[in-house]
Amino acid sequence: MFFVEGCVFLLFLGGFCAWLLLSDKIALRRRKREAKSFSSAVNDLHGQSISEIVKRFGPPREQFTGSTGRSLYVWRCPPLDGFPNIEGAAVVTLTVDSEGQVVDAGWQRR
Repeated sequence: MFFVEGCVFLLFLGGFCAWLLLSDKIALRRRKREAKSFSSAVNDLHGQSISEIVKRFGPPREQFTGSTGRSLYVWRCPPLDGFPNIEGAAVVTLTVDSEGQVVDAGWQRR
C-alpha cells in the first residue's frame, strides 16, 4: 500500500512540475506572438499622416512640440482601439516631422 501511495504522489508531483513548466512556455510564446503583431502594427504607421492616425486611434494622451518643428505623440493602451490586443499596458510613441508625417514609431510594454 505504501508503494502505491508513493508512486501516485511522485506521478502527481511530476505532473504538477510539468504543468508549471509548460504553462510558462505557453505564456512566453503568447507574449512573443502579441509583441510581433503589435510591432508590425506600429511599424506600419511610418510615413502616414498624423491626422489620419489621430482619426483612427483617437487623441493622444500626451503631445510635445519641439523647437525644430518635430512633435512627439504618446498613446497609452489599453484602451486603444485599432491596435492588436496585448497583455499589460503598452506605450506607443510617434515622432512627427513639420509636415505632419510620421518619421519614427516605437512602442514599449509596461
